[in-house]
Amino acid sequence: MKKILIVFLVFVTTYSHGQKKQADSLPFQKDVKFKYESLILPAGLISYGIFGIKNDPIRQWDRDIRTSLEPDGVKIGIDDYSVVAPILTVYGLDLAGIKGRNNLLDKSIILGTSSLFMYSTVRLIKNNTSVRRPSGRSVSSFPSGHTALSFLAAEFLHQEYGHLSPWYSIAGYTVATATGFLRIYNDKHWFSDVLAGAGIGILSTKIGYWLYPFIKNVIFKNNIKESHVNLQIAPLYNGNELLLATSIRF
Repeated sequence: MKKILIVFLVFVTTYSHGQKKQADSLPFQKDVKFKYESLILPAGLISYGIFGIKNDPIRQWDRDIRTSLEPDGVKIGIDDYSVVAPILTVYGLDLAGIKGRNNLLDKSIILGTSSLFMYSTVRLIKNNTSVRRPSGRSVSSFPSGHTALSFLAAEFLHQEYGHLSPWYSIAGYTVATATGFLRIYNDKHWFSDVLAGAGIGILSTKIGYWLYPFIKNVIFKNNIKESHVNLQIAPLYNGNELLLATSIRF
């Protein structure tokens, strides 16, 4: 129990600190420029999870962590809802008049692009792997979709408001890390599932921001006006996984 708590604490502290530096370097820049070094962390997390599917030492580490948590059937269901907390925070701050890096329309298209990439990636991997959940209930354990969405949301909050205060980034990644921990504690996922999900979530949001200049300037050609937008965002839970439904009408 102590080992996994230390791992998660070190992760969120280190990454949030690194994210603060990145945000400070882009205080007024709306478009996030592609940087190869931004791929290092998410690629490392995803690679660890993929290698862990057939790697005995990593699988043993997964089992040791599960054993240390002593699963007893008592669950903490907040992880089904905490996944979208950073996203709701972004829109709540915007409605409160605290403007982020992008306006409502821009951030919504970015979020939609990121969510589409994240969901497609998670489903593709789940459909082509057969990793049994710790509880033994299914073979769709890898990667963790809840964790992917929670880290997508944390990176989204960081990109929009991290340049205003590092506490936005720290808060978002703390919630995401807690969600990942609860996925393990609730016997839903292995540690490697959660790490891979975190990597996919972070990468998905970064891709959304990297692609947005192309989407805006080439596909929409800057003809969209925010005043003509009707935006609806709602979390959906189907009993097995949490989905984020986004509707944008022009």
